Amino acid sequence: MKRVLFIYNAKAGKSRTWTELSTIIQAMTQEQCLVTAYPTQYRGDAGDAIVRWSRQFDQVVVAGGDGTLSEAISGVLRATHPPEVGYIPVGTTNDFSKNLNLPLGDLHALAATAVNGVPRALDLGRFNRKPFLYVAAFGVFTEVTYSTPQKAKNLLGYNAYILEAVKELLNLKPHHVRLEYDGEVVEGDYLFGMVSNTTSVGRFRNFPPGNPDLSDGLLEVTLIAPVRDVKDAEEFSRALLATDPSMLRSMLTSFSASRVRIIAGEPLNWTLDGEAGGTHQVVDVESIHNALRIMHGM
Repeated sequence: MKRVLFIYNAKAGKSRTWTELSTIIQAMTQEQCLVTAYPTQYRGDAGDAIVRWSRQFDQVVVAGGDGTLSEAISGVLRATHPPEVGYIPVGTTNDFSKNLNLPLGDLHALAATAVNGVPRALDLGRFNRKPFLYVAAFGVFTEVTYSTPQKAKNLLGYNAYILEAVKELLNLKPHHVRLEYDGEVVEGDYLFGMVSNTTSVGRFRNFPPGNPDLSDGLLEVTLIAPVRDVKDAEEFSRALLATDPSMLRSMLTSFSASRVRIIAGEPLNWTLDGEAGGTHQVVDVESIHNALRIMHGM
């Protein structure tokens, strides 16, 4: 039998998920797995647990939100023998799960896929030497993901983020940044910027644009120009509500790079995978090519 270390964050998502914990374990057991369950005890524990114990198991399965998976990935990179990872997304937004073709909404099928899906290699990112799973971002709306109260996230889901973001529209402030990559320079004032390896951020479809390849050794850089007038502000609101970035197409700048240095006119607050990433004036971001093997759905 396959020995599986099942790491789950009981504080992620809606509590009803954890009333069905036996469903998850039963599904993995039916896939010929011997499951050891471990509930995380503190922030960062998912990664620490992988470093401590993954050598004793054939595979690791992580259940929680994007933040829990991101914690786990930091452990994968620190592990002596990096394990394959299965993911059961049960958080609030579960952005990253959209890259994996998972059977969302069916806990039994998710658990089965986590241990018996298709393992594929994906790139990761490194932000000032700290690994991240799928996005590093600054500017307007980035603080929404970690300033929104957890109770509101659990009760309202994505709508909680929308409510917080609309409130921020009243205080839009651009940031002056210089980006250096591959011998090129981009410089200007921007409301928002991100370096990502994903096809979905904040439930926006096709964001960043272009359906990027997540295992090509490149990260996508996306910048949003300042709001110039009332019409732009209205487009921002509509884009949020419709989760459609094409409405902002005229305000978007995007390019791909294996590494990029971002120099800001003043220290900026960053988020990494939706969690607070600290305040930095100069950051170096690079791709870690094919650093993660994670289970995909068929």
